[in-house]
Amino acid sequence: MSILSQIKSILGYEGAAAEKSLIVIGGQIITGWEEEEIRIGLELMPWTADLALTSYQPATGANVTINPGDEAQLYIGSDLLLTGYVLSVVESEGPSSHGLRVQITAKSIDLTDCSAEFSTYQMNSTNALAIARKVSAFAGIQVASINGAGNIDVQQFSAILTETAYEIIERVCRLACVLFYDQPDGSIALSGVGTGRMSSGFVVGENVEDWTRVRSNLGRYSTVTAILASTVMLFTEPTESNYVTEMEAISSGAKAQDAAINRTRPLLIPVELGDTDQKVAQQRVQWEVNRRYGRANTVMLTCDSWRDKEGNLWLPNKIASFTDPAGVSTDYLIGEIVFRRSRSGTRADVTLAPPSAYQPQPVLNPLLNNELNVALKG
Repeated sequence: MSILSQIKSILGYEGAAAEKSLIVIGGQIITGWEEEEIRIGLELMPWTADLALTSYQPATGANVTINPGDEAQLYIGSDLLLTGYVLSVVESEGPSSHGLRVQITAKSIDLTDCSAEFSTYQMNSTNALAIARKVSAFAGIQVASINGAGNIDVQQFSAILTETAYEIIERVCRLACVLFYDQPDGSIALSGVGTGRMSSGFVVGENVEDWTRVRSNLGRYSTVTAILASTVMLFTEPTESNYVTEMEAISSGAKAQDAAINRTRPLLIPVELGDTDQKVAQQRVQWEVNRRYGRANTVMLTCDSWRDKEGNLWLPNKIASFTDPAGVSTDYLIGEIVFRRSRSGTRADVTLAPPSAYQPQPVLNPLLNNELNVALKG
């Protein structure tokens, strides 16, 4: 009998929508959790689970043997949510109790903790996805592309000897302007913002127990302008008489406005060296406005269920609506979820933000316009 069949047998029915957690370690299925906290997120790596249970198994009467380093899978119902390793085991015993607290992390902990080792630290004529796969191979971690993310060409990429695998992937994903995050099967995914939509959302008065919405102007500016690094900046002292002329001389023309900021709050950012047509600069100024708006307008809520109305687990990088007490519904991106269970009940703490809050920063590939790149292409 397969592990999934055993899980369904334990649940007592085709339990796709069940909110009962099980972990599989060394072929044994362990249930009976008293406390659970499973944390997953778009900007959180590795995903983690903290579980408290008694070492006595009510169903079998067998003692549970769990060791640090054991491979582990965590299921909610029959849905796999986390694949990785046992990180810590804490055993406690008293006159009337004998319990365990187990911490499990996704396989990506080896990417965040360990230095990258491979045959060459310089890679030519490749792409972001291939680099991520090469860096992750030592840990036995697969890297998948969602909707072609990460297929951007990288003519030359150099890794630093002391970098962790995570740091290398983070750097190359910035070049490719994509996100990367854990997957339930232990792989990591390269993706754009928003990979799909949940079947239902969060409604105050229905599945939302409490909520906090932040609407802020913190870190926001009325205008964002990209400026050129010219000799005017270096050698000409600005005065009241020539201030406008000097600003015109160094302005690239790349400018974006935040219509919600009424006061004059300018922000100047430099045009990157090599951005000859200021295409990246124009993308960057608009990104600054959009991302700052997204980070300043968030919703944090507690939901009474781990699943939407169709029985799908809440997952990061999915679009879900939030309906406030006035009945106004707004689409947000799920950034982080904490699945919690204790004696007080089963709940999910969810962080929502506009999709622009997670949009990667546009950057100029430093090798697109230099002589080395021309030589490589030649």
